Amino acid sequence: MKKLTRLITLSALGAAALGVAAATTASAADYPAKPVTFVVTWPAGGSTDITGRMTASYMSNHLGVPIAVVNRVGGVGTIGTRSVLDAPKDGYTVLVTTVGNQVLQPAARDVGFVPRDFVPVGQISARTMLIVGGKDQPYSDAKSLIKYAKANPGKATFASPSKVLPWRAVMKFAKAADIKLKHIPAKGDAKSLPMVLGGHVGMASLGDVSAGVSHIKAGKMNAIGIFSAERHHALPDTPTMKELGFDMVLVPWTGLAVAKGTPPEVIKKLSDALKKTTEDKAFLKFAKNSGTSVNYLDGPAFGKIWDRDWNTYRKK
Repeated sequence: MKKLTRLITLSALGAAALGVAAATTASAADYPAKPVTFVVTWPAGGSTDITGRMTASYMSNHLGVPIAVVNRVGGVGTIGTRSVLDAPKDGYTVLVTTVGNQVLQPAARDVGFVPRDFVPVGQISARTMLIVGGKDQPYSDAKSLIKYAKANPGKATFASPSKVLPWRAVMKFAKAADIKLKHIPAKGDAKSLPMVLGGHVGMASLGDVSAGVSHIKAGKMNAIGIFSAERHHALPDTPTMKELGFDMVLVPWTGLAVAKGTPPEVIKKLSDALKKTTEDKAFLKFAKNSGTSVNYLDGPAFGKIWDRDWNTYRKK
């Protein structure tokens, strides 16, 4: 009797498992059957938010369902990142990810995840970091900043999130220029920019040109320098750090990722829709006007970028 009961129980468990597997397969085949959510881990109005919202707006046409964008801010990008891991692994919660939240934070400390807890969907852009300065400051470009900072050590201030690539870029520049700058922590470009516009800090180190280009063109800020290999099309008169004599090219990236365990069929549909989006002429025109440099990579190629940066920045 006990053996019979055990067999019945095992059969029931096996049937349940098959039922779950069949349901998962069916739901993956039907994907997407409802709106998708993009999670941005930085405040609204910053460069990551701009890229995420722009991509969501056009990608919804290629995916066939609306895409909502939510900002889950905190923990230098880690709170929103973890929320994607905690959500059902069904492709309806997608992370708009950056090198800051995906690599630099887990490389520096225990945040409860590592890059490969996620699966790369694809890279959207390789961004151009930019230092902007307030119009009321006693410097207007890199050369005058260096001159002022040497005469006034520690008085020139800049805002950025802590321990992320824009912060690292400025600290590397300061070391190379042999100057001392004071860092004022801020939660992303959207928080840094008002600090500069209000005269609370002298400069901001931005994750992408797109966050500051409108203020520069409106004459509200000065472009101090950019960290790309070549000048940016939106700011053709702004020299690169390399042109200024500092051999530093630092390129942050933005892309899409989902939690590990998401069905491969779902990931492929997301990746295909992202690729079509980055080839969309209307999307490319909008991106160019906003100062965003589109540089699509598929999932496997994007994953190699993760691995490269993880091996570069993690504590050995």
